[in-house]
Amino acid sequence: MKNINRLLILVLTMSSIPLVCAQEEPNASIQAQQPQTQQQQQQPPQGSNQSRRERIIQLIKMRRQGQNGGGLWKQPQGQGASADANFLDPDGMQEAASIGNSRATARDIAYGPDPLQKLDVYAPPKGTAKGPVILFAHGGGWKRGDKRQHGPKGAAYSSNGIVFISTNYRLAPNAMHPKEIEDMASAFAWVKAHAKDYGGDPNQIYVMGHSAGAHLVDLLATNEKFLAEKGLKLTDVKGCISLDTASLDLTERGALPGVASKMVADMVTNAFGTDPKVLTEASPLLQLHKGKTYPRFLMICSANRRDSSAAHKAFDKAVHEVGGSISTKVVPLNHGQISQAAGNEKTDVFAACLAFVQGKPVANSGTLQ
Repeated sequence: MKNINRLLILVLTMSSIPLVCAQEEPNASIQAQQPQTQQQQQQPPQGSNQSRRERIIQLIKMRRQGQNGGGLWKQPQGQGASADANFLDPDGMQEAASIGNSRATARDIAYGPDPLQKLDVYAPPKGTAKGPVILFAHGGGWKRGDKRQHGPKGAAYSSNGIVFISTNYRLAPNAMHPKEIEDMASAFAWVKAHAKDYGGDPNQIYVMGHSAGAHLVDLLATNEKFLAEKGLKLTDVKGCISLDTASLDLTERGALPGVASKMVADMVTNAFGTDPKVLTEASPLLQLHKGKTYPRFLMICSANRRDSSAAHKAFDKAVHEVGGSISTKVVPLNHGQISQAAGNEKTDVFAACLAFVQGKPVANSGTLQ
């Protein structure tokens, strides 16, 4: 409950960040509770701050009722929870409430000249044997988000002997494709060169991302062009952990009906434009070809999203067809919860990610729709 209240305070003060409730269909329970009275007709426009606040408050009330006082990782139940499940915060921004909760070993290290080309390092305690490294890309629809939101992940993985590096990258629409993926390649090159300075093994660098960040790390691990520009190869990526992205084939944006699909399509256009050649180059699924060697993949997919499930099903099939290695886990968590679970040592999601980075096999679980 405390986290929910902190989230409300945070979002109400960040008026520049629009609320996006990405449901597959408009929530019937909300509509049923809102008859078209004269008073409601006088409400401010949908885009106003007052209207945004009212919708946030309503969604948080639904979370409280729908979860019935259950824990953060419990799957929301009942009609009242359905809007929250798809999603209260589509880009994982609710984790911003945890900013400052964890201590980074080093902050705001520049890997390029732009103010956004910076990263934070969370290193294991001194004396820990040299171990794997995770380079993490935040979500935010390619247009917002910040590396500092993921301090809890840094604390969790570094306490388990993993060097965790959370990076920023330039954002759309000021930085259209390929700027964002070029930044990820630059950040990876920095990690390759400096991992040993923080107790990491430069031959065991994993990439992890959530939402739009998951798309970027998937692309980094499948399209050799961007690493090649840094003198690196796909084989320099030890493994890729993708946390719930629906953007594995950008040419199919908006293919599903409903608000969620339209929202993703708009974000894709904002960051990548509409040129079919660009969309193809930026689609991880379309980079998978026989005869190439790819890193291992671990895909975490929400059971609540048709678009994510369909995208992961196609990607899982394609990786197997080219002889690659992939584990896919479908979990009963919403989009934002998956990001949080990946940094919570008490969750199955964290356990799977940790095992993957430690080189252990991770079994498939759940069913892709």
